[in-house]
Amino acid sequence: MKHIRTITTVILTAALFYLVFPQAAFAAAEEGHSITLSQLLILGIVMGWYLYNHFKNKIKAMFKKKQ
Repeated sequence: MKHIRTITTVILTAALFYLVFPQAAFAAAEEGHSITLSQLLILGIVMGWYLYNHFKNKIKAMFKKKQ
């Protein structure tokens, strides 16, 4: 369940980025150098996975209950 929540958060973040910055998703469309929504979602998933693995200990410490 925890992984589903993380994956959903990453996908929604990528979709929000797509909605906030549509020019990034359709940059230079006339020249054929645009990024598709699926590429943007994959980029968001990969970057989220990388950042989670890179900062895993800090993230776990942040949400750990203080005793």
